[in-house]
Amino acid sequence: MQAAQPVQGESLVKFPELTALRSEKWLIGAHLAIAFIAVTVGGLLGPFQAFRRAPTLRWDMPIFSYYYQALSIHGVLNALVFTTFFIVGFSYFTTQRSLQRKLWSLPLAWIAFATMGIGLLLAGFSLITGEANVLYTFYAPMIAEPAFYIGLTLVVVGSWMAGINIFVTYAQWKRAHPGEKVPLATFSIIANFVMWMTCTLGVATEILFFLLPISLGWTATTDPQVTRILFWFFGHPLVYFWLLPAYTSWYTMMPKQYGVTLFSDNFGRLAFLMIMIFSIPIGVHHLFSDPGISEFAKAAHAFLTFVVAFPSFLTAFNIAATLEKAGRARGGTGLFGWIPKQEWGNPAIAAQLAGMIIFIIGGLTGIMNASWNMNVALHNTSWVPGHFHTTLGGAVFLTYVGILYWIMPMLRGRKLWNKQVALAQIYTWLIGMAIFGLSMGRAGIEGAPRRTDLGAPGVYVSDSWGIWLNGAAIGGFILLISLILLVSQIVGTLFFSKEEYAAPAPVETKAPPDALGIFERWRLWLVVIVVTNLIMWGPVLIQGLNFSSGFWATPFQMR
Repeated sequence: MQAAQPVQGESLVKFPELTALRSEKWLIGAHLAIAFIAVTVGGLLGPFQAFRRAPTLRWDMPIFSYYYQALSIHGVLNALVFTTFFIVGFSYFTTQRSLQRKLWSLPLAWIAFATMGIGLLLAGFSLITGEANVLYTFYAPMIAEPAFYIGLTLVVVGSWMAGINIFVTYAQWKRAHPGEKVPLATFSIIANFVMWMTCTLGVATEILFFLLPISLGWTATTDPQVTRILFWFFGHPLVYFWLLPAYTSWYTMMPKQYGVTLFSDNFGRLAFLMIMIFSIPIGVHHLFSDPGISEFAKAAHAFLTFVVAFPSFLTAFNIAATLEKAGRARGGTGLFGWIPKQEWGNPAIAAQLAGMIIFIIGGLTGIMNASWNMNVALHNTSWVPGHFHTTLGGAVFLTYVGILYWIMPMLRGRKLWNKQVALAQIYTWLIGMAIFGLSMGRAGIEGAPRRTDLGAPGVYVSDSWGIWLNGAAIGGFILLISLILLVSQIVGTLFFSKEEYAAPAPVETKAPPDALGIFERWRLWLVVIVVTNLIMWGPVLIQGLNFSSGFWATPFQMR
């Protein structure tokens, strides 16, 4: 039989099994470094905000001369900078390893990194100087200086470059492997960037046509309602942009680390596809209390919010079945005997398991937010940051840490510095986040407001909030301890670890034979995305615009 000939343009690179290419070490390492520097700085500010709001355990730090400056830095660094840099670096690594070919353009990857880095510096300077105290949910009427908006725009543009690089790499692989189905890991990354590059059109429009002109002094009025609509076109799928890489690890990497196969590859593809499509046309549930939005739009978006919960339930079933398979292969018997047989002592796996546990809280509270009546009662309370932290700060962060605990040793070529420190970090984070999230949620049920500086003179604090706000501060302190352990683990692995790392990257390079081809009909799904968003967001935007007052809708005077 004649040997198969390489297709023109096919990459002949062979990735080392136990280490990384030099280009990987620098490119992926640079993204991870920025990500974890950002989350360290942002994370250090978090616990002290909890203490600022705690009536009994109040502890004011000098950096809190202005509460909202610290709150803005905390949100932007953790929710935007940490996640975007980590996701881009992780996506590069996984795409290359999964497809067994280098990125289409390494120079473009570095240009994207530089663009995002410059944007970070501009936005960071505005935050540090106190000229961008607009929180991470930046929309009018609060206006920051131009550098903040330009910086965030550059971060988004850099992420678009990364997405284009990944898309072209995938297209080259498809041409070189006609008829083959792409591995699930790359499928999930493609779905994530399709969603991301769609939803960020909303925030780009908000910045370029509303916020930046008034920040530069080119206009004197703007429309707060339209900026809120455009932001939440982006704001809710942003959550899934963070979550899908965690799902990628749960679906594709953890089974390989266990040495078992995923229960259903096609269920995974369906879940990723549904999130890609339905995570965007649901953002009006953040606007249930806003005027000018029809009841029909609110009801329709509420319905689709429940629909997008389906892939989460599908994921819970798929991953639980896979974990049961792994636990029984390790000797688990009886109805629940597979649970203690999980690798609770392996940091790379334990972090993901801990993330799944805390995600149960985040998922259930998220479904409650989708209810129209409950949302109206809870949305502007501390219930929402309680929910938000158990998703981003719980499932997402812990899974990213689990990924770090195998990818950093692989890039460095040295084992984790201290396994016990890593496990202590994981479980203190799980405990701290559970206490923090549940306490914030309970305080919200009692009516404690979100965002408000409850430590300011003369601010009303109900006695019924006090115990729960104090509990949130205790949770924040435990999280601070965990963060210090994480930093020590990173520094120790990079500079003090001596033993060589000898585990292969847990990345699957082949799709199973039964993978369905319909999931890769991207043109069809793009049409579905366009149509669903025109139907769900078009009337909402048109209702928000005031054509009689000109393009900048309402005469809201900023100066």
